[in-house]
Amino acid sequence: MITMKKMLIAYDGSDASKKALDMVTKCSNKDDEVIILTVVPAELAESSFTKMLLPTIDLSSIVKSGSFKEKAMESLSKVAKEIEHAVNKVDVVVESGDPADEILMSAKKHESDIIVIGYKGYGKEGRFLLGSVTDKVVRYASRSVLVVR
Repeated sequence: MITMKKMLIAYDGSDASKKALDMVTKCSNKDDEVIILTVVPAELAESSFTKMLLPTIDLSSIVKSGSFKEKAMESLSKVAKEIEHAVNKVDVVVESGDPADEILMSAKKHESDIIVIGYKGYGKEGRFLLGSVTDKVVRYASRSVLVVR
């Protein structure tokens, strides 16, 4: 008997995340469930750095609350349609906050069996400066992680 797999895909539209999505499509079967997650960094709308650069502009008048999430949800819905033929169910989720933290919390919340994430390969210097989301997810995940290169 084949048990259903529930896979959480961390998707940000990058080539690395597209490869992760392709891998899931190749490795999944009709009984599997896929959750496609995008994390909108909280800084996009609430950044003090942005406010510092644009002090005279009221960002709340430009960026409607939820507009980044709505755009992300529209994009994810299109991505979901591309893979729905290959699996039993596809859900799309948009969260905001620290990408690695949100991926880890979503995997737990949705009780996924595996996290599938692309690796962008910034190298040692880039990891040090940027703090690799993939590295953090691999280090702290309570379930298996498939890193796609």
